[in-house]
Amino acid sequence: MERTGRVQVWAGVSMLVLCVVVGAVEGATVLAAGSWAYLVPWLVAFVGYLVTLVLASARSTPATSRGRLLLVAPPVLLINVVVLLSPSRGGPALILLVLTAAIAALHLGARGIAGVIAWNSTVVLATGAALGPLVNTANRPVELLLMTVLYTLLQAATAAMVWSQRRVEQALADLSVTHVELRSTSALLAESSQAQERLRISRELHDVLGHQLTVLAVELEVASHQVEGPARDHVHRARGLAKELLADVRSVVGTQRERTFDLPAVLAGVVEEIPRPRVHLDVEAGLEVDDDHAVALVRAVQEIATNAIRHAEAENLWITLHPDGGAVRLEAHDDGWGAAPLTPGHGLTGLRERAEALGGRVRVDGSSGFRVSVELPVRQEAVV
Repeated sequence: MERTGRVQVWAGVSMLVLCVVVGAVEGATVLAAGSWAYLVPWLVAFVGYLVTLVLASARSTPATSRGRLLLVAPPVLLINVVVLLSPSRGGPALILLVLTAAIAALHLGARGIAGVIAWNSTVVLATGAALGPLVNTANRPVELLLMTVLYTLLQAATAAMVWSQRRVEQALADLSVTHVELRSTSALLAESSQAQERLRISRELHDVLGHQLTVLAVELEVASHQVEGPARDHVHRARGLAKELLADVRSVVGTQRERTFDLPAVLAGVVEEIPRPRVHLDVEAGLEVDDDHAVALVRAVQEIATNAIRHAEAENLWITLHPDGGAVRLEAHDDGWGAAPLTPGHGLTGLRERAEALGGRVRVDGSSGFRVSVELPVRQEAVV
């Protein structure tokens, strides 16, 4: 995952360098063919294009169609201005149209992508037909058609590659979410089955073996009053052993009834093998909670991890679990974009309801990254 991240960073830097080089060439051409009256608006449009292009490349896809349109439209319209102001019938600036098609594929659906490609192709046709203010001679019809078709195909191919990559990333995210949900559910089912089995065994020990040992101790007590001589000493020792064995059985029964599942191991199993973000889990040693609180904490970690996979676009997720006075506290935060304003979905609402049912509370902050704090009150002696 680190290697993939570095590749993406270098790819972004390469594209930015390409844009700057193309801008330098085109800017010199505009200045040579026109004047500062043309260069100034060209520079404004080009710088605006770079800024909006970087923003659209880095930001996550908005949830609403209006938000997606506001994210994609500025770089598309600004590069159209840059191309139409080119005195070389588009020249190298036409390459930048291909980047806007890639941005459209990053955030829009099929119809939106097709619309951007068609719009850009119209601009290619217009600049080749000498509709720009600094172009005096139009391309021949064959050249004009060939140029338009070529850049239309380049846009379509680039958009298809980006769209396919986006689908792969979405499928990977969905698979990661399913993985987390299955691991948490299977862990809770396994612990529930083990708890039920321990309870059954403890009942059997108490009801069968415990009862028989109690009867044996009583019988040996009676026998100790009916025998004389060396045999009486053996009976007394047997009665003592029976009582010790009965005490051991009761101790085992009590231990099995009070035993809780291994919360650190369960949480580690839930978050392991998540490809992105990288999860840093820190559970304080010796932390013990009852089954109801453990289930709530496991479900909380599941919800936090799935939200980070789906929405945060983060590289790292930090989760800590530690005692805090008469409570146990779960703190989580990531290095993603966050969400401001925050609109809780069904998952966060369910997390809050589960915590409140145990007398706890949940705090969520999406202003800088995404932060979740879960506080569950427990008995003082339950927290080590």
